[in-house]
Amino acid sequence: MEVNIVGLIDNTYLRPYGSTREVEALIEDTAKYGAYSIVVNPVFLRYAREYMARKGYNFKVATVIDFPFGTNTTEARVDAIKHYSQYADEFDVVVPMGLVKSRLWSEVEYDIDTVVEAAHREGKVIKIIVEDAYTTGEEKLELYRIVIQSGADFIKTSTGFEERDYAEKLGNRTGAQIENVRLMAELSRRYNPRIGIKVAGGIRTYQQILDLMRAAEREPEPRRFRVGTSHIMSIIESMKNIR
Repeated sequence: MEVNIVGLIDNTYLRPYGSTREVEALIEDTAKYGAYSIVVNPVFLRYAREYMARKGYNFKVATVIDFPFGTNTTEARVDAIKHYSQYADEFDVVVPMGLVKSRLWSEVEYDIDTVVEAAHREGKVIKIIVEDAYTTGEEKLELYRIVIQSGADFIKTSTGFEERDYAEKLGNRTGAQIENVRLMAELSRRYNPRIGIKVAGGIRTYQQILDLMRAAEREPEPRRFRVGTSHIMSIIESMKNIR
């Protein structure tokens, strides 16, 4: 049975050289094909909202915080959430990667708990990006636990902007990987079965999404499973090919 994959997609454009032209194209594709939301850089949040209002579009608008590096202080991350809440429905926030790699787990937990609380105080959905390519297996176990127990709405695989060379030194691949999503699902059963899983990074086909959704042990419901991609047309074309 064919699954409505497009309705699970956060249609994304985050390239630093993008202009209002790309934002408009993203919005129009989202309206045309029925994606769940758009994800844009903060600089375009207000523009996107105003453009959508003129067109009468009412799908969700998300933005990224401390993206793609996860290097800001907790205070700066919270301030950004407060500031952008007037335009954004959802936030995708990178973990404090330097703290993770330093294995300062109490500080990591404080940061993530604090940004989740800030987003929920504003009535917003928050997804925590764990940037799988940068962590060891041992680090994943502790980081996933912290995120899953934080009350975040989603745990998310990656930014899509990882450095391949560093990832390979750790024996990792970039993007959304089946084994990491399986681990998220396993740990969520133990710590918080309600958390959603968002897969992102290198996703271009319908079959890829089906495989990742199966690994996530999530039903095709946007509050439970989400797909971040800037390749919506490739996914739609791949759906046609299997009919």
